[in-house]
Amino acid sequence: MVQSRALNALVLGFGPFGEVVDNPSARVACAVSGRRVGGVDIIGEAMPVSYGRSVTLALVRAAQLRPALVLGIGVAVRREVAMVERYGRNRAATRAADIDGVRVRNHGEGPGVLESPYAEELAGALGVPLSDDAGSYVCNAWLYRSLRCGLPAAFLHVPAQGIEPERVAEAVARVVHILEHRAAS
Repeated sequence: MVQSRALNALVLGFGPFGEVVDNPSARVACAVSGRRVGGVDIIGEAMPVSYGRSVTLALVRAAQLRPALVLGIGVAVRREVAMVERYGRNRAATRAADIDGVRVRNHGEGPGVLESPYAEELAGALGVPLSDDAGSYVCNAWLYRSLRCGLPAAFLHVPAQGIEPERVAEAVARVVHILEHRAAS
C-alpha cells in the first residue's frame, strides 16, 4: 500500500503593534491552527510585527514543516475588504519603527519587486481582489523577504474587522491542492 505524503500549510498572522492591540490577523492564524481541510493540515501561529523576527520565524517554521504554502496575514486598518497582495517591494517606511524599534529603508540587495506566484490562486479561492501595493511597513517586508528567501509565500491583508477563519482555511487548502496538481503535471 502506497501512502501519500502529508500536505500542510503554514499560516502566520501578525500580533499587536502601535494602536492595534488585538490584531485580527493573529486571531485568524490561531483560529485555523490544527484544522485539517481536504487532507491539508494547517498550522497557524502569531508572529511579531518585526522586520527581522517575523521572517526568521517563517523560515524556521518552514524548514521544520516543509509546507506547500506559507500564508502571511496582516491588518490594513484603512481597507474595507480583504485583499491578496500580488507584489512585495524592496522598500520600507523609514519613519515607522517595528515593535523592536527598528527602522529600515530597504531590504538589502535584490530586485525592486518580487511577485507572489500564488496570489491569483489565493485571491480566487477567497473571492477577494488582488492588490498591487502591500504598503511599506512590516507586511510588505515579510512578503518581499519571504519570496526572496524562496518560501512558497502569499500575503493577505484583512480589514480591522478581520475575515472568517473557515474561509481562510478552505482557501488555503484549495490553493495547496492547486499547487500539488501543478507539481504532479
